[in-house]
Amino acid sequence: MNNIKDFTVPHPLRHDDGRGLIGCMDRRLVTPKDPVLGGDTLFQQIRGGRYGFSGLAVAMEVRQPGSFIEHGVDLADFAQAIGIMLEMKGLLATKHGPTCGGIEGALTIHTGVIQNKSDKSYKRAVDFKPDLSENEYEEVVAAHERIFKKELVVGPTKVKSALTTPRAVESGLWTPTEAGSGPTHHVELSDTNHDTVTFVADYRNDHALDRGAAHAAGFGAYYTSFGAFEEILEAAPSEISKTANLETWWAVEAVILGEVATHHILNGDKPYPTEVIGR
Repeated sequence: MNNIKDFTVPHPLRHDDGRGLIGCMDRRLVTPKDPVLGGDTLFQQIRGGRYGFSGLAVAMEVRQPGSFIEHGVDLADFAQAIGIMLEMKGLLATKHGPTCGGIEGALTIHTGVIQNKSDKSYKRAVDFKPDLSENEYEEVVAAHERIFKKELVVGPTKVKSALTTPRAVESGLWTPTEAGSGPTHHVELSDTNHDTVTFVADYRNDHALDRGAAHAAGFGAYYTSFGAFEEILEAAPSEISKTANLETWWAVEAVILGEVATHHILNGDKPYPTEVIGR
């Protein structure tokens, strides 16, 4: 039986033209007509696409309590701002629609991290980061609690408003939070069925999932390119890269993915299996 690793191929974050593409971890395929990721162009993947940069805010708060909260910016606006800054450095992060589980469930997922803290949740987070300590897990949960109490965790309407696009505005679906806010490239996905679906954390920095090949073989994955985090972090503003380190961001994502896999995306009434590559 194949593993998702069998459908990964050598591929750095940045393409030959020096630009990097970052899409959502969603298991559905990109529609062929999409101008950015169409035909499932090889790209790195992160939970929620551009919204996944909100994990950096949590990582900052874990490392230095108050370092994110003191700015008074919510997670959605933070993620959009980081996305715009990274795009200026050649790293294009997209979102998809019309529905994205990571965005539609943003408030529920972040709340779940707080409410569902338990040995079971910790063990599920360890599935994604095998060396995650109980202390690290508790620090991530505590950071979520501080951010939540300051009302900086927001629901899907605000997230979609912050991560808006010209096409979405024209259609009347979403309204920008403020004039002049930068657009987020909006990618369409197609309904995709798979015989097998796995949650994947790939720590290698030079591989991507060949989604088309995996789909053709009946395999699908909620695939996260943990290996791309280092280069993304290096390209982020210095205030962030000096506060949030790589291991902490991995820990934050492991806890969130553990929550998503256990309580929000289920295989029947059970979590999907997990595959960790390169750790």
